[in-house]
Amino acid sequence: MENIMHLPPMLVVAWYVPCALGGCTLATLGGLILHRIPGTVMMAITGLAIIVDSLLWALVPVGGNYWAWIFPAMICATISIDLIFNVANIFLSTALPARQQGLAGALSNVILQLSIALLLGFADIVVTATADRGERQSYKNAFWFELACGGAALVVFMGFVRIDSAKSDLTADEKEAQKASEARDGDFADKP
Repeated sequence: MENIMHLPPMLVVAWYVPCALGGCTLATLGGLILHRIPGTVMMAITGLAIIVDSLLWALVPVGGNYWAWIFPAMICATISIDLIFNVANIFLSTALPARQQGLAGALSNVILQLSIALLLGFADIVVTATADRGERQSYKNAFWFELACGGAALVVFMGFVRIDSAKSDLTADEKEAQKASEARDGDFADKP
């Protein structure tokens, strides 16, 4: 936005406000949404949001209108990162006992941060390798790379991952205790 659209830094900051507000909203309401919509659908929305976000950034003209190009791209970027993070955290933390939930949260966060770092490095390679085409085109190429990553994520999500909506079910600890209790009750029933 600063290098290609020649915007002042404070305007760029203002243009990022939807990301902050959307992130706070999705993080707060994520628990309510996850009980109503299956995780697989949420991941499909994430993949589609990545695709729309990258398309908007790749195609935005130099003097592109904020409301037509930037605002929807910011909203889609927020949706993509926040939904997948919520789904991954809820899925991992509810699947493990309390003693391992901190590990699950850490694993989810590490995977997210490592994937961002890795793919950001690849995007930088794309920008550097196409620098001879001009700064604007090399940035566009990075967004086309993002589009390819979003498409690949959508294929993986839809083809190989199945997550139901979050349920008010027993925790992993409670299920473990219930099995132990049933085993004890079964032992007592077998004795004369």
